[in-house]
Amino acid sequence: VLDLDAFERTQKAEGLGVGSEGTAGEKNMHDKDFTCALFRFLQLLCEGHNLDFQNYLRTQAGNTTTVNVVISTVDYLLRLQESIMDFYWYYSSKDIIDQPGKDNFCKAITVAKQVFNTLTEVIQGPCSLNQQALAHSRLWDAVGGFLFLFAHMQDKLSKNASQLDLLKELLELQKEMVIMMLSMLEGNVMNGTIGKQMVDTLVESASNVEIILCFFNMFLKLPSLVNSPTVAEIDSKNTGWITPKDFQKAMEQQKIYTTEEIQYLMGCCEPNHDGLIDYREFTERFHNPAKDIGFNLAVLLTNLSEHMPNDPRLSRFLETASSVLNYFEPFLGRIEILGGANRIERVYFEIKESTIDQWEKPQIKESKRAFFYSIVTEGGDKGKLEAFVNFCEDAIFEMQHASSISMEDEEETPTCATAYPFPGADDEPPSAFDPIKKGLNYLKNQIFGVLSYLTPANIKKQIAIMKTKTFPELIKGFFFLLFYTVFYTGWVFYSSSKSLFHMILLLMGGQALVEPGEEEVEDLKQDIWAKPSIMPIEAPPPLPIEAAPVEPAPEAGDRPMQAFGLDITKDEAGGEAKYTMSKAKEGVTPQSSVDQSDAEALSEEDGKKTPDKLLTEEAAQATPPEAKAESQVAVPAEQAVMAMMAAQEPIKPTETPAVAAINFREYGRKLVSFLARNFYTMKYLALVMAFAINFILLFYKVTVPGGDEDEEEGEEEDDDDIVLGNSTFDDSAILGDDDEDLEEWVVIEEKVFYLEPIIRLLAITHSIISFCMLVAYYNLKVPLAIFKREKEIARSLEFDGLYISEQPAEDDINGHWDKLVISTKSFPVNYWDKFVKKRVREKYSETYDFDAISNLLGMDKGSAFSQEEEPTGIWGVITSMDWKYQVWKAGVTITDNAFLYNTWYFTFSVMGNFNFFFFAAHLLDIAVGFKTLRTILQSVTHNGKQLVLTVMLLTIIVYIYTVIAFNFFRKFYVQEEEDEVDQKCHNMLTCFVFHLYKGVRAGGGIGDEIEPPDGDDYETYRILFDITFFFFVIVILLAIIQGLIIDAFGELRDQLQSVVDDMESNCFICGIGKDYFDKVPHGFDTHVQKEHNLANYMFFLMHLINKPDTEYTGQETYVWEFYQKRCWDFFPVGDCFRKQYEEELMGGTS
Repeated sequence: VLDLDAFERTQKAEGLGVGSEGTAGEKNMHDKDFTCALFRFLQLLCEGHNLDFQNYLRTQAGNTTTVNVVISTVDYLLRLQESIMDFYWYYSSKDIIDQPGKDNFCKAITVAKQVFNTLTEVIQGPCSLNQQALAHSRLWDAVGGFLFLFAHMQDKLSKNASQLDLLKELLELQKEMVIMMLSMLEGNVMNGTIGKQMVDTLVESASNVEIILCFFNMFLKLPSLVNSPTVAEIDSKNTGWITPKDFQKAMEQQKIYTTEEIQYLMGCCEPNHDGLIDYREFTERFHNPAKDIGFNLAVLLTNLSEHMPNDPRLSRFLETASSVLNYFEPFLGRIEILGGANRIERVYFEIKESTIDQWEKPQIKESKRAFFYSIVTEGGDKGKLEAFVNFCEDAIFEMQHASSISMEDEEETPTCATAYPFPGADDEPPSAFDPIKKGLNYLKNQIFGVLSYLTPANIKKQIAIMKTKTFPELIKGFFFLLFYTVFYTGWVFYSSSKSLFHMILLLMGGQALVEPGEEEVEDLKQDIWAKPSIMPIEAPPPLPIEAAPVEPAPEAGDRPMQAFGLDITKDEAGGEAKYTMSKAKEGVTPQSSVDQSDAEALSEEDGKKTPDKLLTEEAAQATPPEAKAESQVAVPAEQAVMAMMAAQEPIKPTETPAVAAINFREYGRKLVSFLARNFYTMKYLALVMAFAINFILLFYKVTVPGGDEDEEEGEEEDDDDIVLGNSTFDDSAILGDDDEDLEEWVVIEEKVFYLEPIIRLLAITHSIISFCMLVAYYNLKVPLAIFKREKEIARSLEFDGLYISEQPAEDDINGHWDKLVISTKSFPVNYWDKFVKKRVREKYSETYDFDAISNLLGMDKGSAFSQEEEPTGIWGVITSMDWKYQVWKAGVTITDNAFLYNTWYFTFSVMGNFNFFFFAAHLLDIAVGFKTLRTILQSVTHNGKQLVLTVMLLTIIVYIYTVIAFNFFRKFYVQEEEDEVDQKCHNMLTCFVFHLYKGVRAGGGIGDEIEPPDGDDYETYRILFDITFFFFVIVILLAIIQGLIIDAFGELRDQLQSVVDDMESNCFICGIGKDYFDKVPHGFDTHVQKEHNLANYMFFLMHLINKPDTEYTGQETYVWEFYQKRCWDFFPVGDCFRKQYEEELMGGTS
């Protein structure tokens, strides 16, 4: 531990200049590393909640002498806390803690963190005996002492930037201590001993706990402050820098801080040398630790308040921590599980904000609705829970996938202010899309500015203002409206034209030329920062020589020579030849490294020389002998560098592009991300456009050109190109022989001719949106279908032994198709369990042949991995692709009903561009998009097999009657119209079609469509024929078909209603009815929203999947082990925490 006396002696010795002498034992915590390693070793021995070793640390059974290592660790922790307290009192009267003091504090804090980590691992599981041992030790004294240190050292260290590193270590120690306290509450029971002792400790340190809570409460509000409109208005350029006065003004205007808190926060700010505050870095520095530790404190207080409901002493902490608890309430998930001791336990965990946002996305709501309607009324509790876990897995993957493709184009919030520019800093090359982005951003801002006047609030406000004006004021306002309409119309046209031409000029011209004044400033900066006498001249790669702009040619002696991006000029003032180097002026083509006149003087042989030799020889030719002698004396360093560069190998010429390379893959990902996020918006937009197109179709008519006037009209219509699809219809069969040459034209009415280009534009736009919907669905929903299929295959392999111990049924097409993928190396891709093949082989290798299983799964028979040389190039890409998996994936994709629906939707949209009437089919999308109408469609397909079989029976019965009619009653099927004889039953096929078309549709059967048998010899048989046809076909079979559809609709309606009734009357998790919970007002609503919330159970499973298993708590390990076994006994079926502790809870509320 720390030794304050030894520290003071060392400090005095150093102050006297004597130096620190003495043995190693006199130095403070010289064995820190060894101590940390020892406690880390004990922690690792208990890793994985090793209950045997946890108990062994407490008592060594079988030994003559046992040592309670748990109690000894607490004693050491208490001594360590007291030594840190001594150092705190030593520095309490000083403004800051010097470096030696910080070093000693950091040593002690590091050891204390490791001790808390070890104690946490010793009691997690939970190990109830170790928890009781700690509860009856002096642990609470150490906790109380650390609470005092945290409360007072936080206040001291946060006010000086030089103390931030020590503050960070202190906050990490506080986090570890709170985690240890949470571990003490694992397996906590109502009004337990440990909970009471912890409350006693918090009550004794009430003032310190309040200081800590107030400290965190202040910094938890910082994001709402820095993201407020007030700060955005002050920092209009979004640089991240703000003056202390403006920062204080922003806090006062937000009205979320008291005067004392504002003064405290201003004391924590550290302005830079210009007197500005980096408010982003300030928020990042304090908010993140406050969020981490504050959440654990919220969990601790929530746990205590729910397990100690009858303790009035907690009310004070809950009142003080109300703002902190309210802040974390949306992110504090809680569920109930049936623990190992057959008691209901509450589990608390963190829910990320991004997870909550994804849960509210339209695709997740659709999946959730489909799950409830399909599973709530089916099976028992076990089957229902297993289906719920499957839904959770699918929803987790869908949320993660949607988050990955929808967050790619969103920039992260900056965590610090923009850096100051430094002289000589290289700017990033501009992007080719920068001018376009600027123009589009400007256009977007202008459009949003106009639309802001059309908001409902603004319109309501303007109407209220208009009602208060007099009639002359309204006349005056009307003329002003006309004037501003004309003015702004012209301004919009001028601004748009100006922006368009400016954008084109930027794209054509590239970077702007450097002004002479700016160049002089740059030359001055270069002279200041560079040292020409010793600066090595580096040869850049040769660039293409381009024609320079025409300028007056200077004299040969005065013309500067360009080399290495510098102008080398000769000055012979005073009889001495001096060479000066300055930055070369940039032209329109800055790539040229030599003048055009010099380039023309080069011969082909010179052109073949290396760039270094070329430039050095040119410089030698342009320099007189006298100047050479002077330059050799003046700049020996340059010549040495040039000689070394000339001796080196020539550098491979490379061209530096004027703009950055375009990353088409990145833009493609952003486009897919945009489409996926707006998939459902595009669906509604396409439906609206389909209605608009079909509304315009109501103005189309059919015209038949005839006569001179009609021909002229037809020519005008043809000239105006208003014929739909340029198609004609031959109507000779309808109009007769006299009108064989006439054609029908489908055209739009002349008075609304302007609708034709509109419908054409709508059709093209609809096709584009339909294609975007297909792409969005493929990237948003198809991966989920692949995930479900891979999960189903993996589970069947591991738990059912499919393809190993049994084979799929002959009629199981999907099962035989899935056998194609299990031998691929890529499988599984989307499913997160990548070791399923290994577990399957280990499980079944004892019963079945190891080599056969390896071949079936596509795994290497040996344990060693053989590394093969991968081919490169196009052939390498082709051969490295897993074609079997891609074929299987394509098969799964094209059999997905929703994907097929979107494909046909797009196909009909494309066909609609050739004939607009194809868009009528898109109106059926309204029945698919709305669940009420979708139920009607499902009523037809719900009993589809029975319906098809009934229709087949109907067809057979009609065919039998056709045979009878063809053999005995042909004469009754002869009809005469205008001296033409029409024989309906002298051909078997014609007779059968006539019975299907006329007989089934007739209300009285086939007898209504043929000649009556009055007075005929077969009258009796005809009557029997007609009556039996009517009875069997019309009365029975058609009624059965209608009944199947009606019954299916009623069944679906009852199922939907049963879902609502079941969810409103019973808890989905535990199955307890509403009547039990409503003994307390709103008891059932509270139970299903907080205690057994379905979303929280899904979030907890997501929490387990994303969290490393080495960091699991005891409860999390317990649930994860059951989940791995596909056992759902941890669900509290038929029981809940409230029912288990009914008496205690009712006693607290009475």
